Amino acid sequence: MTRQDRLQKRNDKIRSLFENLAKKNPQWRFNALINEVANTMYLAPRTVIAILKGEGNYTNKAKQKKPPTV
Repeated sequence: MTRQDRLQKRNDKIRSLFENLAKKNPQWRFNALINEVANTMYLAPRTVIAILKGEGNYTNKAKQKKPPTV
């Protein structure tokens, strides 16, 4: 498994953890959900936000396959 595969798997886990927490705790605010995910995954809250939004290096590259250039 390459590093990119491991990071993609981590990012998918963060997205699913966020969704599950949001379903379980609809009364929680966005920041509380972010902080809980960040504490669980040992990441900075800003990193979790970037992964959820797909910013910068955290874009889902599996979904953004470019057509081969000829």
